[in-house]
Amino acid sequence: MKAVTASEMREIDRISIEECSIPATVLMNNAGRSVADFIIKNFNTQKVDIFCGTGNNGGDGFTAAFYLKNAGIEPVLYIAGKKEKITAVSLLFLEICKKYDIEILYVDDTNIDSLQIQTDSLILDSITGTGFEGPLRGIPLRLVNLINSSTCEVISVDIPSGLPSDGDAPAGDAVEADYTITMGLPKISLVTWPGKGYCGRLSVSDIGFPPYLTGSNDLKVDLADEGLVKDSELCKFSEDIHKGDMGNTLIVGGFTGMEGAAMLTASAMFKTGTGLVTLATVESSRSSIAGIIPELMTASLPDSPDPDSVELLLRAKKYNTLIIGPGMGRDSYSEVLFNTLLEKAQGAGISDILIDGDGLFHLASYLKQKKIPEGIKCIITPHFMEASRISGHGIDYIKNNRLKSCVELAKSTGCVTVLKGPASIISDGLNSCINTTGNRALATAGSGDVLSGIIGALAGRGIDLYQAACAGVYIHGLCADIFAECYEKDSMSSSDILEFIRPSLEKIKS
Repeated sequence: MKAVTASEMREIDRISIEECSIPATVLMNNAGRSVADFIIKNFNTQKVDIFCGTGNNGGDGFTAAFYLKNAGIEPVLYIAGKKEKITAVSLLFLEICKKYDIEILYVDDTNIDSLQIQTDSLILDSITGTGFEGPLRGIPLRLVNLINSSTCEVISVDIPSGLPSDGDAPAGDAVEADYTITMGLPKISLVTWPGKGYCGRLSVSDIGFPPYLTGSNDLKVDLADEGLVKDSELCKFSEDIHKGDMGNTLIVGGFTGMEGAAMLTASAMFKTGTGLVTLATVESSRSSIAGIIPELMTASLPDSPDPDSVELLLRAKKYNTLIIGPGMGRDSYSEVLFNTLLEKAQGAGISDILIDGDGLFHLASYLKQKKIPEGIKCIITPHFMEASRISGHGIDYIKNNRLKSCVELAKSTGCVTVLKGPASIISDGLNSCINTTGNRALATAGSGDVLSGIIGALAGRGIDLYQAACAGVYIHGLCADIFAECYEKDSMSSSDILEFIRPSLEKIKS
């Protein structure tokens, strides 16, 4: 499924009406009816307080009121604005509400202080729509504060009032909904944080937009859901293969005191499915971890990371994928090693590189002087601090503009970028994907190392790097979701994530 910006949704709406000859009244009728049907199906209530604006989002509320009245429920309409400002299509449904004797109150400064929401009512928020930007003011703001102070359950129509659509944080107060019923396609803010925290449970309503519009390749943001992963190269392998076809990966990391990071990455690769994996680390670490993972080969890094020694390491076993960074450290040795690996990889026949952990620290310094070498394709997996270090943007900016920040980072670095966090975002600078799996259980030490292993295994098998990143993030999150079905979320460790990779893959493929 796609996710859209406000302007993309407006264009879908315009083409549907002007070019496909679907009347605006039909779309509004379908939207309002879907809201009413949701309420009738899911709530045992006799009262619904509907707060409406004067735009088409308010019209969806008027339409819902009509269908609720028909079902024997008593709606009350509270309109934030004057009648003459109501859009023409919305006015048609408001006139129907009047003929059905639905109670209507125009809210202004003279009566807003006397408004009271009864505790046995349900609230329908239909004040502002997908085109809203900036902070709420005046009567709409006061109504939103009234809604948020209520103990009633709240349903928002299309998007919680006060929340912008394109992924930015709200500029002021916004409705904190328990449910959001959005029309046609989810808006970016409904599936990314911080907006996702305002919408509650999300339901997408099909109101009749043509599928060629809602599934258009011109829409550049997808949701990483089961359908997308099933359609990826992950599920399209031949039985006529050998271990060489499953990838030959070199991991560089796991230095003294940080061996576990690289071990988690390697273990995740084997659990996901890979051919050959070698861990190159300092000799003191290699001697202590060799054989712990029976399938994992080990190699010692040179005492001095000069270009010739590093090139010999890279050429040793015809690696096709390189993972740099898990437990690599940040000292001068690691920095020189990182730079040399990046410079020498292509000459050794390696074009696909995943950079994580301490590798991202060194990448930030590297990119201040140079670009990624031509011919190298990279995946980077930063969390907010690492993204801030690479991009120069503050952490708060990134948190409040996650999709935009991820796309900018992908464009500026030339790397497929995984911006980690709740609803992780993946972008190659043109196409983007928002993950739909995962929960707070993933906030545990080593979680990112496991993610690198999952993505690295897929990339090593020849899957396109962007697809590998999207599928890897989805699988990683699904591990946490399956774990949470059995255990307390906060008790999950990264070793637990490893044990749920196979069940996650089985669930996807079945």
